[in-house]
Amino acid sequence: MRYGVIVSASVLAAAALVAAPGIGSAQSTSDKVESKTEKAIDKVKEVGKEAKTDVSDSWLTAKTKIALFADERVKGRQVSVETQKGTVYLRGKVDTPEAKAAAEAVAKDIEGVKSVKNDLQVVTPGERKMTDVNDKDIARSVQDRLSRDPQLKKISVRSDAGVVTLTGEVPSLNASARASEVAYTTGGVRAVKNEMTFREASMSDRRTERIGTRRAERMAATREGTYRYDQHTKMMQQALRDKGYDPGPIDGVQGPRTTAALKSFQQAESLDATGRADAETLGKLGIGIGGATTTMPTPPKKTQSP
Repeated sequence: MRYGVIVSASVLAAAALVAAPGIGSAQSTSDKVESKTEKAIDKVKEVGKEAKTDVSDSWLTAKTKIALFADERVKGRQVSVETQKGTVYLRGKVDTPEAKAAAEAVAKDIEGVKSVKNDLQVVTPGERKMTDVNDKDIARSVQDRLSRDPQLKKISVRSDAGVVTLTGEVPSLNASARASEVAYTTGGVRAVKNEMTFREASMSDRRTERIGTRRAERMAATREGTYRYDQHTKMMQQALRDKGYDPGPIDGVQGPRTTAALKSFQQAESLDATGRADAETLGKLGIGIGGATTTMPTPPKKTQSP
């Protein structure tokens, strides 16, 4: 027994002697482990803080609804509550101005609420049934008109006593403004509250928007009796400008200004002022190909169905 104790003590002493030179290294390793642990704890705190923000909005919404149902001055079922980043939005119809003010006061009194946006509309009980029907029709009409535009079709629409609220995300500030205009020009709309967000459009988004705009312009030009011949028309427009006639933008679209310039040129050259780029006119302009004159394509004639 004594031998065993002596051997164990010797082993422990030897281990202590061996480890002694590496004490600094062990401390360094310990510091590194501690540093990594602290970073991990900080990361958990950050994630927890983000999660708390997300939960906070839903928590504030729930607490506000509970408080509204508990307040005798407000009929909680008449108020729609939504919270975004600590801001509480109140929407819907209430019976009196006092109820509207009370609902706002209740929401502001909830701990954690940063601000309250009170969009409640005052509608007397006698008018409510008719107003509710009208609001459904108004919201449906606005939504239908917005859905025709690819950039606006995902917008959410709500109508309260003719006051339309738009929410959702659109690609640009211009799209947001266009949505307000579409809503405001819809029958029955008294006012528009634009609460949409928009992001900076990427290069592909802007290219898609430009393509859509050009397509719309071409369709409008066709309806107005103007025609697009791209490079041929550009050559003619440039030739007219070189000879002192203003065809408007060199854009390949034979619009009213290009046609007027062409007629003026034809009159000056004692040609028939038709406004059409026929072979003789093109020859006078000096844009014939290979020394020969080239007739511009003739716009297709509209055929009437029998």
